[in-house]
Amino acid sequence: MFNRYIDVLTNLPSYSKNVFRKDYFSWLLNQCRGWGKFSYGLLIFNFILQIFSLLQSFNVAPLQSVVSFIGGNLSVACVIGISNRSGIQGWAGAVSAICIASVGFMAGNYATAWEQIGYLLFLDFFCILDPKWNDNIQAEKFENRFEWIAYVIFFGLAWAVLYYIFSLTSDPRVFLDSLNLAMAITGSLLELNRKREQYYVWTISSIFTIALWMQTMLQGDGNFALIFSYGVFFLNDMYAFFSVRGWFRSNTHTEA
Repeated sequence: MFNRYIDVLTNLPSYSKNVFRKDYFSWLLNQCRGWGKFSYGLLIFNFILQIFSLLQSFNVAPLQSVVSFIGGNLSVACVIGISNRSGIQGWAGAVSAICIASVGFMAGNYATAWEQIGYLLFLDFFCILDPKWNDNIQAEKFENRFEWIAYVIFFGLAWAVLYYIFSLTSDPRVFLDSLNLAMAITGSLLELNRKREQYYVWTISSIFTIALWMQTMLQGDGNFALIFSYGVFFLNDMYAFFSVRGWFRSNTHTEA
């Protein structure tokens, strides 16, 4: 379950050299090609929604609105990259995580903020370096019920620990925040291991996160940008389930 973490950390010096190779940036650009039309449509649709959100909220909170705009667009590019098994998702995820975490702290939505920091440290960083996320990315599936059991136990333990930690704070949404963060951690582990079952977790997580940010909005914080993004995340999850290019239909990243 944790072999990819061990492999990357053990081979950190050699894997790091791949990031700074001569053709790295052109390779990243090529990773944005060959996606399905639905994916490009989602990217454009989200960009338009983010512009409307930016115009609506800029006068009230200009800094937060601009950071949300950047994070919202890059986060969608990240999840679309994941669905298309594209190496761009590592960097898009890392930059968006910094932006969304900043907005989360400013809005008092600490669960989302720490969720993004967790993505940055335990997912984006490793996906950027892991060669299995940078060359002919393969989708894998659970081979037996014991893998299901192992990840369910991991989720349960993560939720219990996080619930206890959040209960020691003044967080007004202990149950929802701890549940959402536990799902994010479990989904991250599944994604790093390239398991297609990650999309069961991402779909549920998208629904809960939309609910979380709507509750934050009702309490007077946050803005529509991230709600739009997570709505697009949900549509992207459906793409991963049902598209012929998705994780449940094909095994390799489709090149242009």
